[in-house]
Amino acid sequence: MLPKYKYGKVTTPIDFQTFKEAMENGKFAKGRMLSHKSFLAFLYWFGVRKVEALERRKEDFLIKDGLLIVDATPKKGGEREPLEVPVNLPYVDLIIKNAKQTKEGRVWNFSPRTAINIVKRAMGDRYYPHFFRLNRATRFLEDPTTTLPEMKAWFGWKAAKTIDPYIGYSRRHIRRQRERLKMELDSFGR
Repeated sequence: MLPKYKYGKVTTPIDFQTFKEAMENGKFAKGRMLSHKSFLAFLYWFGVRKVEALERRKEDFLIKDGLLIVDATPKKGGEREPLEVPVNLPYVDLIIKNAKQTKEGRVWNFSPRTAINIVKRAMGDRYYPHFFRLNRATRFLEDPTTTLPEMKAWFGWKAAKTIDPYIGYSRRHIRRQRERLKMELDSFGR
């Protein structure tokens, strides 16, 4: 059964500037700002499922050679190696700080409903945690050098067909086709 979204499924990715605007001007609970902002940053950069983020424990995080390495075990039977992001990406410092401050238990020790509310308060009612999975996949696919094995490795997908819906959300393919329309007309010497 597919999830139902009150405002419909958001299929248009956001750019970093839009995310930055949410991080800087979105609404975050006072007293929980680090935890909530770091959760949002984790979703943005890693593109994991909500539950995959919420299950992370302090011992899942490692900093080595300028990278934040996170063992984010995938759900739904997926398999993947620990994910890596450069520590100097914006807001990754919040993820690191929150993980370091965790004494025991989960790094983001709140309910799935709170996770949804964090996204909605910061980004707007149309958005939800799983949107960041679509966003990360689509942003990766905007780069024409991204390969199927790379996508499968990052997201823990076993089958290449899982990537198909995300390919359709990438604007790169629309832009290329638009250019082909102009080339077609140019070939007739206008």
